[in-house]
Amino acid sequence: MRVKVVLTRDSVCMGDDCDAPHQQAPTFDAATTLGDFVTQVADYPPRMRGARWVVFLGGNRADGSPIAEISPEWAIPRFMSGVDPLVPLATLAPVDGDLSFFFRYHSGSVPLAAPPEPGPTTPESLSSRLALRLAEASSRVFARHGTVGR
Repeated sequence: MRVKVVLTRDSVCMGDDCDAPHQQAPTFDAATTLGDFVTQVADYPPRMRGARWVVFLGGNRADGSPIAEISPEWAIPRFMSGVDPLVPLATLAPVDGDLSFFFRYHSGSVPLAAPPEPGPTTPESLSSRLALRLAEASSRVFARHGTVGR
């Protein structure tokens, strides 16, 4: 069984408006999990440094519920508290229609969602998490203070 998914997103500038509403309608296997789906569609919105996208389940941000955040600066999506990324898409799809997701643009890569739970405690995973946290902290400092050397 396949699930038709309708994707729409915010425009990021006036030039981007000429292609609005940026709609795509791919299909996915019904057993695809929400987490796998969000990872697979992470390249749908433009990938811009210093930006993040909040993914809403629903046709727009007014009707939808925020489920995750994505950014080209993060290795994996960040899911909102209470959202289970292991839920199959088929359980979310309405009986009489398509499953809709809306991507809302935010400048700045400081997340609304909590960072993912840390994995096993190995030297490699600890150093990777430390490097990620240092990079995120540096980007926040540069965003507040402008360029280096001021």
